[in-house]
Amino acid sequence: MTKKRLKKSTLRGTRANAVALDEHIVAPRQLSPEEEQDPALVLAYVAELQRTQVALLQQKRALEEERAALQAGNAALEVENDKLTKQLAYVNRLMWGRRSEKLSRDELGQLVLAFGGSALQASAEAPDVPVPMPLEPETDEDDVAVEPKKRRHPGRTKLSPSLERIASEPARVPESERACQHCSAEMASIGFVEHERVEYVPAKFVVHVERREKLACKACRGDAVTAERSGHATTRRAGASVLAHLVESKCDDALPIHRQRDQFMRLGFDVPANTLYSYWSYVTDLLRPVADTTLSVVLGDPVYVAMDDTTLKVLDKNKGAGTSRGHLWCFAGSGPLVGYAFTETWAAEEVAPWVRAVDTLIQCDDYKGYGARVRDSSGTDYGPLVAPERRLGCMMHVRRRFHEALKLGDKRAAEAIELIQGLYAVEALARERSLGADDRLALRNERSQPLLSGFERVVDSLLASATPSSPLGSAVRYAAQQREFLRRCFTDGRFEIDNGRVERLIREPALGRKNFLFTGSPDGARRLATAYCLVQSCRNLGFGARDYLIDVIAKLEAGWPMRRIVELVPDRWALERGLLTQPQQASQ
Repeated sequence: MTKKRLKKSTLRGTRANAVALDEHIVAPRQLSPEEEQDPALVLAYVAELQRTQVALLQQKRALEEERAALQAGNAALEVENDKLTKQLAYVNRLMWGRRSEKLSRDELGQLVLAFGGSALQASAEAPDVPVPMPLEPETDEDDVAVEPKKRRHPGRTKLSPSLERIASEPARVPESERACQHCSAEMASIGFVEHERVEYVPAKFVVHVERREKLACKACRGDAVTAERSGHATTRRAGASVLAHLVESKCDDALPIHRQRDQFMRLGFDVPANTLYSYWSYVTDLLRPVADTTLSVVLGDPVYVAMDDTTLKVLDKNKGAGTSRGHLWCFAGSGPLVGYAFTETWAAEEVAPWVRAVDTLIQCDDYKGYGARVRDSSGTDYGPLVAPERRLGCMMHVRRRFHEALKLGDKRAAEAIELIQGLYAVEALARERSLGADDRLALRNERSQPLLSGFERVVDSLLASATPSSPLGSAVRYAAQQREFLRRCFTDGRFEIDNGRVERLIREPALGRKNFLFTGSPDGARRLATAYCLVQSCRNLGFGARDYLIDVIAKLEAGWPMRRIVELVPDRWALERGLLTQPQQASQ
């Protein structure tokens, strides 16, 4: 029996007992003067009065118990009602409200007012943290009011110099206007005023025809010979550029194969859908050794590895809904390379082979599987998937919970959010100054550590006052559990204080998932992980994946030595061609 049903049955039983007592309590008949003279009747009358008194006391206790039970039930219902009200507000905000964690202008104004700011300060476009007024205002005679500078419009965005320019024949000044109006001398040309207009030239398919000479003996008709094919022979009609386009468009533009087929048809290349799917399977299987090598480089990062996952539907005839839920994992180290892997379930044992390949710290969220003990097929216990002493926390997940509590009306979360914003302001300052790891650590020790200590004090104080089942209670409890992991993020300038980079990298597969909805099989999901690994790595390195994929596909098809497979990893490939920036070259 559930707790609510138990309370209801207890109330019903208490009320029934009270009614029963009320029905059986009968006041004794008052004795007549003649009966009062009989000692036996008087003793019997006193005994009856005592029994009535006992029954009335029992009824009183039963009513008091009923009242206490009703009060307890009412308090429980109030807590449940408050919880449901906040859940309803949360669902309504998810459906109809803003999803950004950035505070709106009105919310910033309310936050300023909550910290003692004036209405004028709260109405500002970008309000500052209110500063308390000193007891005795200080004046400075040298202070001069300075009008704020008006922000100038940056103007049109400059077109990339890599775009092809087609210059038209210059327009000449008419002869009647070429003479100076002041001295009548002929004016000299000092240049041209240029106006740029962007035009779109549609892509096109071209067919490369390889012609091989055929010889035959017409005299005896007994012999014939054909010239050998040049380069690597293939029976496939699609070249490396078509295969590269399939991969780049699906992973970088989130275009499913069937939509790419529609584009191909508009350009005159009518190819069956099954043929395009076979091209996709072929090229991703071809690229898998390079993607696995890239993933191994990521997992071998000497500083730390961050990881996260997103769900991916997979067709499965054995399931009632026809699909199963797999998981696409993203791994990123301190460098620009990215790795992806697929598991059919969320079990810790499936992702354990990649996690055990990491020798350094791991930055992750609060997925319960990270603390699960992992055993192999032989029963060997490897301990937790990610040991506590190897974990780095994520301040973004902590902030998100306090933000939800503030959104649902709990203003006590405002102070914690303000301190977290201070921590991120220090990180922004470090990026603005382009600080190295040592300088960033020094800046964190100077500015972030006091803020972090203040945040922990706020969490400790709220632990005692926040209702455990409330959104704020959940945020505070989570922050307390992550304290050790969060503190570790501030011990090395090479660490990030959140897992935001991986969360942003996982958005690309999530966006593609909205378009292609599912994969046809677990093998198809692994092919998708292969493609995302290479395309996203190229994107992080700052160049498009097309040229890289064309070159790598051609080399693999021509036969590439396995011992040199690391040369095809995106960063090594780009380094040889001078495509990396100086910081990227230094990291190599």
